[in-house]
Amino acid sequence: MKKKLLAVVPAVALLAAPFPNQVTDAASTSEQVQESIKTIPADFDALLNWAPEEQPTVTQGSQSYEVEFIQTMLVHFGYETDVDGVFGADTAKQLKALQGEKGLTQDAVVGTETWTVLLEEYKAKSFQPERAILYAEHVLANDDLLFSSDGMLHEDESGKTFYSLKAQSKELLEGGGSGTVGFYNVYYDGEVEESSPL
Repeated sequence: MKKKLLAVVPAVALLAAPFPNQVTDAASTSEQVQESIKTIPADFDALLNWAPEEQPTVTQGSQSYEVEFIQTMLVHFGYETDVDGVFGADTAKQLKALQGEKGLTQDAVVGTETWTVLLEEYKAKSFQPERAILYAEHVLANDDLLFSSDGMLHEDESGKTFYSLKAQSKELLEGGGSGTVGFYNVYYDGEVEESSPL
């Protein structure tokens, strides 16, 4: 089926909505630690209101909300540093290591290129099925539809992440049928595309 671009939801309108945390059963402490590294709190959504080139340049000595975000992301990437909002020597050292890993200039300055890496990772990892469902509900604006996801985050050919959602009609479900009326790929940026089942 040919994919059809339906809409892009303004991120500003939906990012303020709270989303419940998903609970993950882990078989061991090691798996729990790995899961916590993958999961990033959605406390920094306000930063998504500005493109990387519009973010402030952050350097050693800075103290801010942005520094706390940078430190949170460093920890997420496996570079341990205190998350205290103060850009000290340890944060600079860990930032240089991350910049080196990502092929960026190792200058401990958070400029456009480093912001791009941090914000793209944040958007991809903080995107949960609940948010995808909210995007679909907003874009399709049909009170008869129920959306569900298997919780699997997918990636398209260009590297963009999305959830595949099944849309079911409440009316058809009440009539005893499967209710399935379509499938949609919902991307972390709010883009919703009609699709086939994965």
